Amino acid sequence: MDNQHAVSALDGLLVVELGHVLAGPFAATLLGDFGAEVIKIERPNVGDGQRTMGPSVGSSPLWFSVLGRNKQSVTLDIKSSEGNELLCELLTSADVLIENFKPGTLERLGLTTEVLEALNPRLILLRISGFGQTGPYSSRKGFGKVAEAFSGATNLTGDPAGIPFHPGYSLGDLTAGMLGAFGILVAVQERTRTGKGQIIDLALYEALFRMIEWQIPIRVATGKSVERTGNKFPFDGAFSTDVYATADAQFVAVSASSPRLILALDAFVRERTPDMTAPSPAPARVLTDALGKWIATREALSAIAELDEAGIIAGLIYTPDLLLKDPHVKARNNIVVVKDADGSPISMPNAMPYLSRTPGEVKWPAPALGAHTDEVLRRRLHVTEERLALLREQGII
Repeated sequence: MDNQHAVSALDGLLVVELGHVLAGPFAATLLGDFGAEVIKIERPNVGDGQRTMGPSVGSSPLWFSVLGRNKQSVTLDIKSSEGNELLCELLTSADVLIENFKPGTLERLGLTTEVLEALNPRLILLRISGFGQTGPYSSRKGFGKVAEAFSGATNLTGDPAGIPFHPGYSLGDLTAGMLGAFGILVAVQERTRTGKGQIIDLALYEALFRMIEWQIPIRVATGKSVERTGNKFPFDGAFSTDVYATADAQFVAVSASSPRLILALDAFVRERTPDMTAPSPAPARVLTDALGKWIATREALSAIAELDEAGIIAGLIYTPDLLLKDPHVKARNNIVVVKDADGSPISMPNAMPYLSRTPGEVKWPAPALGAHTDEVLRRRLHVTEERLALLREQGII
C-alpha cells in the first residue's frame, strides 16, 4: 500500500506527551502514526523508563523504538520553575496533552485543570491512571497487570482447573492507549463545534472492562458468574471454539461462531467419530473434545485443509517466525523496516488501520533522548542559542 502522501490525516494536530512507559505513550504513538506532531517531554539524562527495558540493537532499545516512533524527544525538567514555564508556553498552542502519572502529580507541578484551561481553553487533556482521577481507589498505584486483573478479563483467561493467566504482552496498557486515542479524537471532533477542550479521565482497567461487556449483564440477570473455560467459549450453543495440538507439534484454532457453522462442525465431527451418540447438534464441549482427538492425529496444514473444505473456519497459531515470512502479511505490508539514527534496520508493525487517502506511516523509530530539544524550543518557543546553552548548563534541558 502506498504511504507516500503529502498530507496525513492528523496533520496540524499538536500533541504534548508527558507519558511514561506504556499507556499514555501508546495513545500518542497512534496519533503520531497518522500525522500528529507529537512532542515527548522527558527528564534530562533519564528519559522514559521504557528506554531501558528489553534488548537493544546498537543504541536503539527495540521495545521503545516502536513505542517512541514518530515522536520528537525534548528533554525538560518540568519540576524546575523555568522548565515548568517552558512547558506552559508550549501548551498554549498545543491541541492535546497526554499524561499517565499517579493522580495529583500534575497538580503538584502547578498544572491544575484550572491553570491549563486558562492557558489554553482549547486544550484536550488525556489523563490515564491506574484507577482514574475519582473514586475510593484513585490514589492506588496501578500497572497493566493489576489493571487486567481488576478489569475482570484475567479471570476469564487460563485453564479452568488452574490459575488465571495474564497474556504475554501488555494488553491492559495497550487497550487503554487505544481507548485514550479514541477519546482524544472524539474530543477533537466535539471541539470543532464548541471551540472548547475537555478532560478525558481514563482508568487503566476501563478499556478491558469495556471489552468484557457480557459478563456484567449475565451475572446480574441470571446470577451466574462466568468462569474460565480455557480456549473454549463459555456458552454452549453460542460458539464452538478451541485450540488443538497437532501431530507435527503445532497448534490450530477452530471457530464455529454461527448456528450454520456449528451444524457444519457437528457433521464434520460425526463423519470422523462413528461412535458419537449425542443428539445433533452436539453440545459445544462434546464437539471440541472429539475434534481435538481427530486433529491430534493430523499435521496442522492437512487438518486446516480438511476443515476448510468442509466450510469450517480454522487457522494456524502463528509465531513471530511465521509472521515474518507469511506472504499475506507481506502483501498487506503489516511489517515495515525503518532505520534508526545509526542506520540499523528495525522491523516493527506498520501503522494501522489502513486509510485509503491518508494512511498512517512509520517515519522514524524512537529518537535518542533529547534529540529534538533544540529544534523544538527554537521553532515553537523562539528560544535563542544563548538561552539554550544556559538551560543546558543548568540541567533544565
